[in-house]
Amino acid sequence: MARHKSRHTFARTDRLAETIRAIVATEIERLDDDRLELVTVTGVQVDGSYATARVFYSALLAEQEGRLDDVADALEDLRWPIQKAVNRAVRAKRTPQIDFALDEVLNEALRIDDIVEGRGDTSS
Repeated sequence: MARHKSRHTFARTDRLAETIRAIVATEIERLDDDRLELVTVTGVQVDGSYATARVFYSALLAEQEGRLDDVADALEDLRWPIQKAVNRAVRAKRTPQIDFALDEVLNEALRIDDIVEGRGDTSS
């Protein structure tokens, strides 16, 4: 009998990225740092060599309040405890080293929506 390939096959890097996203989101909530209030982990990209995992986050409230630097500092301060949680949970010979990056996609989408609705400034 021939094997049927599923339409929903995912690359190992995609599965690993989703696992890391869930772990990081849980750890951010568990560590309960006030600087990370309403910070959302939006996605993770794992490179093909599994050496690094870029964790993208959104912090709209912090951005509105001018606290994006505080959020970045908090994530860097907590990077090692979060990395340890990832290392414990991921069953692999090599665990990617995480780093954090602000996800600009949502901000850009909101800016475009404002422009379309005639509420925004088009100079950005």
